[in-house]
Amino acid sequence: MLDLRQLRYFIGIVDEGSFTAAAQKLNVAQPALSHNIRNLEAGLGVKLLTRGVHGVKPTAAGTRLYEHAEIILRHVAQATEQVRNCSGTPSGLVTVGFTSSVALVAAVPLVQAVRAELPQVSLRVVESFSGTILEWLNDDRLDFGCIYDVTRSRTLLAESLVREDLYLIGPPGGEGGDIAFDELAGKDLILPSRPHNLRDRIERVARETCTIVTVAVEINGLPQIKTLVAKGVGYSVLPISAVMEEWRAGQVSARLIVSPSLRRSVHLCRPRGAPVTEAAAAVRETFLRVVRDLVGGGDWPGTLLLDEEAAAS
Repeated sequence: MLDLRQLRYFIGIVDEGSFTAAAQKLNVAQPALSHNIRNLEAGLGVKLLTRGVHGVKPTAAGTRLYEHAEIILRHVAQATEQVRNCSGTPSGLVTVGFTSSVALVAAVPLVQAVRAELPQVSLRVVESFSGTILEWLNDDRLDFGCIYDVTRSRTLLAESLVREDLYLIGPPGGEGGDIAFDELAGKDLILPSRPHNLRDRIERVARETCTIVTVAVEINGLPQIKTLVAKGVGYSVLPISAVMEEWRAGQVSARLIVSPSLRRSVHLCRPRGAPVTEAAAAVRETFLRVVRDLVGGGDWPGTLLLDEEAAAS
């Protein structure tokens, strides 16, 4: 039988990459930590950790256990929180996943709102690509996450949030006004590597319009993409919210892509069938309100609430 304490110790060691650091973080004597891991390995009949010059690393079996252990402890925490929350006060850990561009505009307002309105909730915000967040949702590692252009899914429940326009982002001092999609031909583009929602969307529209686009640089870091564009290395395609600070400072130029318009939808998703704690439900409501306030107040530019779009159509 798996012991929850042993699983917590094991996760701590893998996260810290060291028995000594894990013992300090977990406030456990190192001999006791080592004893529990030996018992865990003996009970499972496999070696879980290896020591090397770069610290402690999980074996293949250890990596598999780590994935399951995170889910097991998360479910235990959810059960504990749901029982405690019968008191009517949301409390406990809530984990939210954002893409980089959504995090830029929404992460800080959400944290501020949760801290002010839900003081007993501990909020964890993680950031990654839309595809990675999708994997985390399917592995039940997140309470909810924002991803792009969700189609029907048997594993996720999705709520439409906003429709986001995409812009051609160029060096400072570039031309103004809108730009037709076919004018992207001949421009050196700096884009994420495949598979990536943004890259897939650009290449799909390029095929539909018989436009030849040139990807001169593939790089997956948003800060690096913005720096390269600002230095005149090439152009990129991004939502205006992803470069708002740089655009206002005159470090980059931005032109709305039209004919056809290049857009994507942002959805709030959670695992289908997974239990929803009172804390997660409260954070969700807070986040939906934050999004409405950001769009309505002009702090998430280039977007339209999808319920407003439906009402107008």
